[in-house]
Amino acid sequence: MPATELFAVCHVNDVAKRGAVGFVLARREGDKTVPFPIFVVRQGRVYHAYANRCPHQGARIDFQPGHFLDQGHRAIVCGKHGALFDPVTGNCYDGPCAGAALEKIEVVVDGEDVCITGVELAEEDGLDRPENDEMPPVMVTSD
Repeated sequence: MPATELFAVCHVNDVAKRGAVGFVLARREGDKTVPFPIFVVRQGRVYHAYANRCPHQGARIDFQPGHFLDQGHRAIVCGKHGALFDPVTGNCYDGPCAGAALEKIEVVVDGEDVCITGVELAEEDGLDRPENDEMPPVMVTSD
C-alpha cells in the first residue's frame, strides 16, 4: 500500500482544543504487523501527530495512559522523565533529551476526519494480544 494514502484516525471533535488523544495503530514491519502507538495534539484548529515514544529512552510519552500534556496544556510532557516538548514542532526544550525531537507524523484534515499520511499501516489491526490491553483503541480506516 502506498505511503501517500490517508488513514482516518479520528473525528476532528475527538481531540479537545489544546488537548491530546492517543491511538494504537498497526504498522507493517517486513511480514509482521506490530503495534504503532501515536498521539494527536490539537492546538485550536491545527492538529499534529507524533509517535508515542520519547527520544530519551524510547518510553511511551503517556507513562500514565492518556496523559500527554502538562497541566497548562502548553507542552507535551514525558511521563517517565519529565522532558518537555513543543506541541507544534515536537522539539524537546527541557529535560534529559533536550535538543532531540519526537517522531512527527504528517496530519491532513479531510472534511471532519483527522488523517495521517506518510506511514505504511496494516489494514487489519492484529492488536488483540493481551499485552496491548492498556493501549487506546485502534481506529484505522482507509480513505
